[in-house]
Amino acid sequence: MSQPSSFSPASAEAPKQKQKISVYTVMLFISFCAIVLACVLLWMELQLWGDYPWWKTTEAETQGAFNYIEIVNRTSDVA
Repeated sequence: MSQPSSFSPASAEAPKQKQKISVYTVMLFISFCAIVLACVLLWMELQLWGDYPWWKTTEAETQGAFNYIEIVNRTSDVA
């Protein structure tokens, strides 16, 4: 009895076609575009209003109802 050969024309696979784009690939592309757009818009906003370092707020002065120092002074004068 003969051994089966490792190559047979019946077992040769046809070349695989490229897979279609799935919904997850489209969602990945849309989220990437949204993140890039958000980064660009944030950079533009910081160029317009920000100054290095943007997180330094010691020079900011509160006004109106949010001026807690004035509220503390008013309440301490009542006693």
